[in-house]
Amino acid sequence: MTRGAKQSPTVPPPIEGVFKQLVITMKAVMLYPGGSSIPKENATQAAAMLGNLLRTVADLRFGVQKDGLTYEGIMMFPGQPAFEAFARDLYNRGLAEVRFHSGVTVSDVLAFLGMLMVPIAELAAAGGVESHLWDLGVDTITVKEASTRLVDSAIPLSEEGEEPWPPPPARVAEIIQASMGGRPRDQRMLVRVLGDAGAMHAYLMETLTGRGEDTRAYLADLKLAELARAAMREPRENRAALFKAIAQAIEGLDPDLKRLVLGDKLLPDARTDDALASVVRQLDIDEVCRTLVEGLADDAASIDGLARAIRNLALMSLAERERVMDSFGSALAEAGHSPETVHSLLEAVSPSQLQVRERIQAPAEEHGVDSILKLVDLAPGAQVRQRDDSGFVALQEEARRGITDGDVVAALATLVSVDSRGASFESIAALLDDSIGLLIERGDFTVAADVAEALAATLESPELAQERRYRLESLLSAMAGRNDLAAVAGAMRNFAPETPEYVGCTRLLDTLGELAVDPLLEVLADEPDRTARKALVDLLSDMSEQHVDGFAKHVTDPRWFFVRNVVGILGATRRSGALPALGRTLRHNDERVRRETIRALARIPDRLSHEMLMAALDDVDAQNVQLAARQLGALQVRGAVGALEQVAKGEGRGNRETGPRAEAIESLGRLGAAESLPLLEAFAGRRPLIGRSSARELKAAAEQAIARIKSQGGAS
Repeated sequence: MTRGAKQSPTVPPPIEGVFKQLVITMKAVMLYPGGSSIPKENATQAAAMLGNLLRTVADLRFGVQKDGLTYEGIMMFPGQPAFEAFARDLYNRGLAEVRFHSGVTVSDVLAFLGMLMVPIAELAAAGGVESHLWDLGVDTITVKEASTRLVDSAIPLSEEGEEPWPPPPARVAEIIQASMGGRPRDQRMLVRVLGDAGAMHAYLMETLTGRGEDTRAYLADLKLAELARAAMREPRENRAALFKAIAQAIEGLDPDLKRLVLGDKLLPDARTDDALASVVRQLDIDEVCRTLVEGLADDAASIDGLARAIRNLALMSLAERERVMDSFGSALAEAGHSPETVHSLLEAVSPSQLQVRERIQAPAEEHGVDSILKLVDLAPGAQVRQRDDSGFVALQEEARRGITDGDVVAALATLVSVDSRGASFESIAALLDDSIGLLIERGDFTVAADVAEALAATLESPELAQERRYRLESLLSAMAGRNDLAAVAGAMRNFAPETPEYVGCTRLLDTLGELAVDPLLEVLADEPDRTARKALVDLLSDMSEQHVDGFAKHVTDPRWFFVRNVVGILGATRRSGALPALGRTLRHNDERVRRETIRALARIPDRLSHEMLMAALDDVDAQNVQLAARQLGALQVRGAVGALEQVAKGEGRGNRETGPRAEAIESLGRLGAAESLPLLEAFAGRRPLIGRSSARELKAAAEQAIARIKSQGGAS
């Protein structure tokens, strides 16, 4: 090669070796039966190679493309059929990336490769590859699933199914709810709805007016946040068009409905939701201001609500604040309001000055000579004399550092707390409203905790007027936005527990209390990284003991994976107060939620939880019955002997396949159930028919159970 010629980048040989070994192991898994040792031997070698590589890096990532895997953007073994076929199997299951983390075991490798033998339709129905690995308990191999692409609403119906288009409003509501489950087809359907302005407009109108009752009562049913987040999940080049479609559907509403949606739903919620804020940025500022002004009534509540809506618009709009204020002033003037009214409203939105209560001066005779001399000593010429004064040095250092934005916000919080009954309350609250979100965004977690504690302490005052109580509650809620608490949770992962940042985050969450539960659960639901999810689960589990009811109300959420998260957190409380909610999820229509419920019940030491575990023996899912039987034996629930015998005999309403029956027999052995020996001996004495592996499995389980009971002193 000519000197100076640039070599093309190559994949390190150890990385290529891992890829080769995975392909070899995959072939062994597919060619040999489950009882063969060959797949396990190959998986052992693959796990060892991965372990060596992961000693020096946090994780190992392979990109998935249709014609091969990539490492750091470099295609591996291009044009070689065996490697292309392996990549295509992953690609066809909707994967964009595969990550191997430290601690990969042989069973993890086998479970991951075994996933390639599961039919694609079955994987999709179960929630995708990520959910499949979760159910198998594999947490050292994670995947990133490919995002859906924008679908042209003009495609032939035969490609999307025979469903009529555009769908009626009721069907749109079903599509939105179904998309929360994570199935790619449901999400693709929702994206198609977003691109259809007519379908969007019809959905909004039907949700708000179709039932002929109070429109405001059904405002909460409007799934604007879900629509905006669906748009946010799309590739960057498609998002603007989808956000614009949502904005146009809102702008197309009748004036009264549009004013209600903007003032009471979109603008307040968008303060703490980036996806909704992106929708707001697509709105025409002049039109929004005119719409909000048209509904202005001559009372304090309407004026305060309008001022708050305009402040929210100014915070989120891409236009300058002055541009928003000019548009607002023009809209007021067009509506016929007097110059005095216009000025007062503009002042309410953006006060030109703060009114600070004048300090009462002490009588002149109280200022003695000593006071004057102290002031003289603070003059610059006296610094030499004060060099040894520690208090003076500290003051000097504080002055040198200057005043930060956090100091200003903290001062505003102190003022609004001190002046909670004064005339300047609303002006100060407006300034705090505009700046309180900066604290967490800039990482001032200690100051954020101080501000939250100050607001919470003021709210405890019984003398606080009700309207001002609502105002302070809204300020505190503004610190509990989804993006804010995602930043807090991330900081708690990055900082050590003894650092000021970590302590500040802990104080902030303690102060927010139940306000933090809902947004943190949403952060958990959307978090793609397994390590971050585990940290979030641990954080929420620590909070759950004080907020059982706050978590329990979410067990009716339509997203199965969301409910499963909640169930696991409720189990971490180990409190009987969680049992009513777990009683509902024990009857959930998704077997994965019921399985997590069984695990949660096993963690709560209560007689009722044991009874609920026995009820789980009637589950139609074989894995759930096995798990319930195993937990009853491990917990030494003697009252479950009769129910376990029924499962062992194959009787009752639940799943009675070989696996659950064998597990029930083993649990009878763990319980030392001497009264079950006749039944177990009957199983052990049966002669299996040729080819009947199930009978042999039950016989072996019975023999082990009998030996265990006798070793514990049972009847001979």
